[in-house]
Amino acid sequence: MINVTERPGASWWALVRGMSAACWWRLLVVEVLLAVAGLAVTTVGWMLVGAGLPPVGYLVVLAAGGLAAAWKWSAALRILDGGHGILPALRPDPRRTGRLWLWLVALDLAGLMTLLEFVGGPLIYSLDLPTVLPAIELASLYLAFAAALLPMAVLLEGRGFGRAWRLSHGGWRAVLRVLPVVLIGSAASSALEQGQIGAIGSYPPPAYLLLLQPVAALIGALLSTVTTVLLYAAYRLSAPHPATAEHQQARTAGATV
Repeated sequence: MINVTERPGASWWALVRGMSAACWWRLLVVEVLLAVAGLAVTTVGWMLVGAGLPPVGYLVVLAAGGLAAAWKWSAALRILDGGHGILPALRPDPRRTGRLWLWLVALDLAGLMTLLEFVGGPLIYSLDLPTVLPAIELASLYLAFAAALLPMAVLLEGRGFGRAWRLSHGGWRAVLRVLPVVLIGSAASSALEQGQIGAIGSYPPPAYLLLLQPVAALIGALLSTVTTVLLYAAYRLSAPHPATAEHQQARTAGATV
């Protein structure tokens, strides 16, 4: 575990600052590596969509995105909670990482709706989308908040969504630590995505188009790294019993704590 004082009343900002100073560059390297791996697999998925296999292709995209996120969280928490180096952190616990993967896919409401559009088009087309979409977006945002601490609940405690829900709803302090991170992170990600779409779709293409993808990827990695640290700090202050060195050793060995 990163050696940061966690006494009662410890400052959330002090935890964030201490953990960032200790391991920000390792977290960023892990983020970039797994983002590249996820992008490679999702590119294959979109190629399958273009080849006339949209259900299979988008299922690959959805599964690859969930797996990359689960693996990223596994590596990041090994760094934050155990002080591992990059290569040891990239070796996940397949059982717990697999459980997190399934949870992330199951809770990806927007992704599942898009998959349903590919698989069951007539059902989607029969919906009143202007009425349904705001409700879907609001539900997705709430699920993002409710599951914000799910990686810690699954990977560090061996538990599930119920535990994550209790952590994020555990009083107004917990809500104030988690909700702004989710809202700001979601808004920043959406703005970054819309900026890329607008630049790619413009004519004539802007001069910076060739630099857009790598710069956007780096900004996304930085955003995800900051979000990871903020949510882990929120977990450290919300969990009633902070992990001890003995617990960490048990988790590293794959035992249930």
